[in-house]
Amino acid sequence: MKGVVRWAHFLGSRAGQSFILFLCAAQLLAAGAGYGLYVASVNWFEEHKSAEKITALRLVDAFVNEYSNLRAKMGANAPVPATFRADAIAAFNKAHGEAEALRLLWVGVPGREIKTPPLDAAMVATISSLAASTSPQPVSQLLDLPGGRVFRTIYPSVAREQSCIDCHNQLQAGRAPWHLNDMMGAFVIDVPMSAFIRTSIWQAVGLAIALFLALAAIGLFFAVDLYHKAVERDEAEARLAESEARFRDFAEATSDWFWEQDENLRFIGFLRGGQAEQITSADDLGKTRRETVKLGVTEEQWAAHDADLAARRPFHNFRFQRELPNDRIIHVSISGKPVFDAKGKFRGYRGTGRDVTAELAVEVELQRRVEERTAALKAAQGDLLRKERLSALGQLTATMAHELRNPLSAIRNTLFAVKETANAKDMSFDRPLGRIERSVERCDRIISDLLDYTRIKALHRAEVAPDAWLDEILSEQRLAEGITLERKFGADCTIEIDAEQMRRVVINLVENAAQAIADTARERRITVSTARAGGTFEMAVEDTGSGIASDILPKVFEPLFSTKSFGTGLGLPVVKQIVEQHGGSIAIASEPGKGTRVSIKLQTAVKKKEIAA
Repeated sequence: MKGVVRWAHFLGSRAGQSFILFLCAAQLLAAGAGYGLYVASVNWFEEHKSAEKITALRLVDAFVNEYSNLRAKMGANAPVPATFRADAIAAFNKAHGEAEALRLLWVGVPGREIKTPPLDAAMVATISSLAASTSPQPVSQLLDLPGGRVFRTIYPSVAREQSCIDCHNQLQAGRAPWHLNDMMGAFVIDVPMSAFIRTSIWQAVGLAIALFLALAAIGLFFAVDLYHKAVERDEAEARLAESEARFRDFAEATSDWFWEQDENLRFIGFLRGGQAEQITSADDLGKTRRETVKLGVTEEQWAAHDADLAARRPFHNFRFQRELPNDRIIHVSISGKPVFDAKGKFRGYRGTGRDVTAELAVEVELQRRVEERTAALKAAQGDLLRKERLSALGQLTATMAHELRNPLSAIRNTLFAVKETANAKDMSFDRPLGRIERSVERCDRIISDLLDYTRIKALHRAEVAPDAWLDEILSEQRLAEGITLERKFGADCTIEIDAEQMRRVVINLVENAAQAIADTARERRITVSTARAGGTFEMAVEDTGSGIASDILPKVFEPLFSTKSFGTGLGLPVVKQIVEQHGGSIAIASEPGKGTRVSIKLQTAVKKKEIAA
């Protein structure tokens, strides 16, 4: 069954159809060859038998004429009978039988025959035609007679001897007399051709069949070979088409696109996928990459890329920018590989390209988050270090406070006793005793500041109106003569703060500002302002003092750092600590010779309620 299906598939293929056409042509060719053989055989027979029979009849005619001539010269008692020819031929035919392949006749002219008239119409027509001719010639014919096909040769018998004429005139007395050179009859030889024709036909058929089979075998061999090659080619083309279809599906399903350059590094084709048709353009064909890329590549990057191309090396992740028709800028990454032919000659580059804008955005966002996390980690680390330092400082401060306040108390008590004794004896030690008393108070204040900085107190928040609250605090301040305190309030909101802790912040900032402008010759003014921006409350304390140098400004919030000849260097660190404990931020800006501005930002109470809601 499989063989039948296989042959059916073969005959239905192009090779099979060609083989069928070849069989038809082979059949025609074989038939033509057989027919040609048959015609050639008949022609050969006609050509050779005609010459042979005519020669034989000429010999017979010459023999009879010569015999008659000799009889006349020798003076025989009687002439040769006129029927000699016919009788001799009849005797020949009788001696050889009716089945003999050769039949010889001597036939007279129609209407004037001596003994044997023409046997059929064809013979009548031929002999009549020869008799009418002034120079009759032998004739050979192929005739289809009732007994079968025969090869007939007719040789005209012309009166050459007077003895023959005299004999015939005697036998046909009363008829028109014969004369010299008259055609008195004809020799006729009929050769039956049925056996020869049958043999020739079988030979022609055999040749045709043999030639057809030989051609069919040769054609079948080449057709089957062509069929197998066609099947292999079709299978290879099918596999190639399937591979191309898969590649095309992958290319169309991906957002990447594929490009190809010739040996001159000019683009010769693009295979687009996804939305790549918005990026690549037919206008880029015939151009180099330098001619198509206008954005996002530095000269150093171009130099490295050109070096890869010149060395015929693969390259990866060459990035540039491209402006789309909608004016959007995207980032593109391409990779390529050199192509060489079988002889190793460079033929160009093939590669891929893709839109990496989203990837870059992810990378930027990831980098931002890493930076944020790093900053948060550093802040946490710094906060942890600060807390560790505060813890160590707190332990040290607590020990020092205990150890120092005891002698300070003894000094204070002793100072009181000295003052009482001096007053009793009417002795005046006010100035030195005053210095001692102020120094003791200063030492006590330093100990208190250290304890406050290292000991974070819990906040007791309450809602306050910052403008009124600040006005009350500033009204209690006593500043040096010549310093102007200016208020610019515009917050008009409420905030949740520990009023006592934040009071210390305001007083510390105002005192620092007053100390910064104490010795300046310019206008001495301190400005305290408030403002509200969305859910943020901002308070700023600004002075017209000498400012802070740029190399010192980053250190002002560090504990125990101070540029003054007195003080602990804990004022601004304590302020920063209190503000951050409230969830706010503090910033300082200063310019030497123009003054300093400290700003604090806190969330408003309304904003915090909205967030909670």
